[in-house]
Amino acid sequence: MYFVAKLIQKIFYRLPLRLLKLFAKILSLLFFINIRKRKTAYRNLKMAFPDKNYSEIISILKGSYYNFSLSLVETLIADRIYPYTRLAGEDYFDGPGVCIGIHAGSWELANFVFAQKYNFAVLAKHQKNKKLDKFLNQIRKKTGLEVCFNIRSLISYIKKDYYIGLVVDHGAEGESETTNFFGQFIPTPKGAVFIAKKFQKNIYPCFSRRTGGFCHKVEFLGRIDPNSRDEKGLLELFNQLYQNQLIKYPREYLWQHKRFKYKKNRDVTVISDGRLGHLKQSKALLSALKKEGNYQIRTKVVEIKYKNNLMRIVANFIANFCPRFSPALIRVLRLIVDKDSYRNLAATFSDIVISTGNFSAPVAKIFSSSLGARIAVVLRTNLSPSRFDLAIVPEHDRIFSDNLVKIKGALTYPLDAKDKANKCKSFFSLGPDKKIAVFIGGSVFDSQDFARNLKFFIKQLKAFSKDKGYKILISTSGRTPGELEEYIKKELTDFENTEALVVAGENNYDFVFEGFILLSDIVFSSSESISMISEIASLGKPCVCVFFESEDEKRKVFLNSVKDEINFLRYPYKIKDKNLKTSQMFYRNHKILEKAVKRLI
Repeated sequence: MYFVAKLIQKIFYRLPLRLLKLFAKILSLLFFINIRKRKTAYRNLKMAFPDKNYSEIISILKGSYYNFSLSLVETLIADRIYPYTRLAGEDYFDGPGVCIGIHAGSWELANFVFAQKYNFAVLAKHQKNKKLDKFLNQIRKKTGLEVCFNIRSLISYIKKDYYIGLVVDHGAEGESETTNFFGQFIPTPKGAVFIAKKFQKNIYPCFSRRTGGFCHKVEFLGRIDPNSRDEKGLLELFNQLYQNQLIKYPREYLWQHKRFKYKKNRDVTVISDGRLGHLKQSKALLSALKKEGNYQIRTKVVEIKYKNNLMRIVANFIANFCPRFSPALIRVLRLIVDKDSYRNLAATFSDIVISTGNFSAPVAKIFSSSLGARIAVVLRTNLSPSRFDLAIVPEHDRIFSDNLVKIKGALTYPLDAKDKANKCKSFFSLGPDKKIAVFIGGSVFDSQDFARNLKFFIKQLKAFSKDKGYKILISTSGRTPGELEEYIKKELTDFENTEALVVAGENNYDFVFEGFILLSDIVFSSSESISMISEIASLGKPCVCVFFESEDEKRKVFLNSVKDEINFLRYPYKIKDKNLKTSQMFYRNHKILEKAVKRLI
């Protein structure tokens, strides 16, 4: 490798510059077709510039690869082309200090140029290939540049009144100070700040950029007093200075550089179909992610709509075959979803994508593939579970795959439940008496049976409340027929033990569900709603599932899976309040989830 590099260097010294540009162009195309490197670079760019569209990101990426390829050529022939580089901002110098930079422009050439005028030592990192490392360091030292591989060695040069150089976008891992860079919370190396403060040396931020061909401008952006801010404040200032430069000159940066690899936040996009129950389950998964604790979870909810039913079929087909990473897929979404949905998705960066239900899953899969993001889906979909990084499916859906995480009932997580209970108590002026909560849904199969049995149950409920001294909190749902709502109002509005009655068709308060449950000792729910029963169980109150009609096979499987967690009540509805079971389903489900979400993080 060493002798190959030496040979290439000799050839480059003799070739015309226009042929070297052509070589760099070809080399940049080879970099571009490297999918693994391109994925890192594309994601970093989209992370920094979420509002830029696909074409703009690709254009910047190609320019970045071309500049990097030219920089590799320039490293080999620095002493041939350095006269084309201009230094600017030297009037900021007030004696030797700490020069900082990032992987922008032609940094090796910039070091060479600076070393021609000043005593200069830099902190470098050994290359993995030892022979290539030897060759590169020979080139550096030939220019008069002093190269150090640890802080102790670098300090010896600052004691000799050398200018010293360090990059502030490389080498930082999890234990470093976390600072903001393009809205991401990332560890930033603090060696420059440590040395500047310890030896009371000014800091000179430098930015190198290409002005055309092999011509460069190496500009110093100011003089920073190390005592002007604390350590974190200085690192934040560095990031802001370089962020401002990269906004103006994004093609100068080596975006495939893993600047964001150890970031301490995760951007999560929830793809919503507009159904509140599905959104709740997605948020339940979000809560499990937040509980993991090592990362700041930032959330954006995007509600999607298809252009038409045909596009929904097309989305399913594409989602079944799209690769894990293909940025061009964002353009496909323009054809599938409406304008508002596309605009919101195209302007969003995401590390993790979550969706619930079959409607939103195809769009979520295509969107995640356009970013190379991880994806989790809740509930059964038409797509194979293998298409997702995590698939959370209730046992009663009866599907089997190695990629599944199975839970009992619907995925739930109480959000602001205590606050809602307090709001509910205040709104209805509820007293201290013991209470029962009742949630009435609607018929699935036999509306006559449902109505007849419900009326009989209400009579039994009134008798039970009078006999045992329970106050009643009752709410209908959007599925409850109007005539049954009228019957419930007639029977319970003026009933002495009714403390609160909510008719969903007239008033729908967001605090009623959690409030009624937490304020009650027993909770009754009609049997048709899997999600409602699961949510009641998650709040730790005895749940009594009341049957007003026969259930379908899916509900039979669900109810059988939770028979040890839930209490059942069938006709003739002889209500008892002794020995009622309290569910542990929530805690078991979330213990499973805590392990599963590590796949996403």
